[in-house]
Order: sequence, then C-alpha cells, then structure tokens
Amino acid sequence: MTKTPDSPNNADPSLEEELPIGPGTSFTFLYYFVTAGIITWLFGARLFGMGLTTPLPAEMGLLGGGIAGLLGILFNRSQTLEVPFTSIKQLRQQLNDVLSRMGYALEATEGSVERYQRPNASRFFAGDIFVQQRGKSAIFVSRTSNIRKLKRQFDKV
Repeated sequence: MTKTPDSPNNADPSLEEELPIGPGTSFTFLYYFVTAGIITWLFGARLFGMGLTTPLPAEMGLLGGGIAGLLGILFNRSQTLEVPFTSIKQLRQQLNDVLSRMGYALEATEGSVERYQRPNASRFFAGDIFVQQRGKSAIFVSRTSNIRKLKRQFDKV
C-alpha cells in the first residue's frame, strides 16, 4: 500500500513508529470472562453429573468467569507508563539496570520502538515491554503487572 502526498496519514511521520497498544480493560475482561466461564460451566456440569441446561453449572460459570475477568483486568491488561529523564545517557543506564533486574533483555528494535523480552520459556508468560523515547521522556507499554514493577523500580532509582 502506497501513500499519496495528500493522504491524511502523511501529516505526521512519527505516527508510523507508534508503540503497539494491547488489549484494554473491556477486551481483557471479556476474554477472561468468556474463556473461564465456559470452562467452569462445562467442568461443573461434568463434575456434578448435571446437564448443561441446569442452573448450577451456569451459575458456577458466571462466577468463575467474573472472578477470572477481574483477575485478568488486574494483571494482564495493557498500560502505558511515561518516565521523564534529563539526559539520554542517564536514561539508557537506568533502563538497562531496571530491565535487567526484572530479567528482561533487548530483543529487537523496530524503528524507534525497542522490544524487551525475558529469555527462554518465561517470555511466554511475562509479556513483552515496549519502549519508545519521545522528547524528554520514555514511554513504556506492557502488561499491568510489568508496569507496576517498572514504577517501583524507577522510584527506587
């Protein structure tokens, strides 16, 4: 797909290197609610030897889905964090220190966006951390649990 000179997307070239935005609150809740609700509903019907149309397995599914949805919102929705800095050298040093303490290493750089991952199989459960420098601040995008850890780590520094 080519862009024409009068295309509205040509107005700001920095938009081409935007940070990836993951699922927000509503999508995360819905995903965990539906998945856990169906599993709990089917498991409850099988466990109690009841049909799928009886109320007890359906109520268990609603309860299990609601709990899983809330836990998903608390730990796995995407959030952003903006950290101001005074010098790029200082930012690089802090960034390397904080992310290495959390067990992350630079995996790839795509344009101005850096992707940090954990090594081996733990990367599938921890999620990636995306970093982009904008002006005098660094923007982080990751799961809520990772953003909370980053806040605590940068507050220590």
